[in-house]
Amino acid sequence: MGRHEYLIDGNSIETTVEKKGEMYSVVVGEETFDIRPISSGLFAVMVDGRKKTIGAATSKGTTYVDIDSMLIELREPSEDGFGGGGGDSDAVKDKIFAPMPGKIVKLLVEVGDTVEVKQQTVIVEAMKMENPVLARAKGTVKAVNFAEGDQVDTDTPIIELELEE
Repeated sequence: MGRHEYLIDGNSIETTVEKKGEMYSVVVGEETFDIRPISSGLFAVMVDGRKKTIGAATSKGTTYVDIDSMLIELREPSEDGFGGGGGDSDAVKDKIFAPMPGKIVKLLVEVGDTVEVKQQTVIVEAMKMENPVLARAKGTVKAVNFAEGDQVDTDTPIIELELEE
């Protein structure tokens, strides 16, 4: 059995994971979920009596989980407690990256627009799911480096911001 601690929106969440044959039993707080792998990166889980499909991918130490088009970033806590609460201390807040390789399906901002923290800026399709990508800081869009339909990776910024102080 493995114990893990993650940060979700700055809140520490403890989990335990136990493999039972081809299934995983995951305990989060008081709730237990039985999760079954469907294919690479896709899982089935029962939540409130309904079967849900969950997509998951890991990039640069962060696991991205998509549940009903809601993207959750799971990160192992660092010794500095993530510094600013919204992301890890190494995060580049003036650049917006795709959480995983995929295709841009919709740009929601353009050069000159002002964005707020956690505002949706672009929708990236990955693993057959649309993932909203949020701004990590308040600022003005100074560059949009891709167009709708372009393929993106996790190393090249999609959008660059001029941060507000």
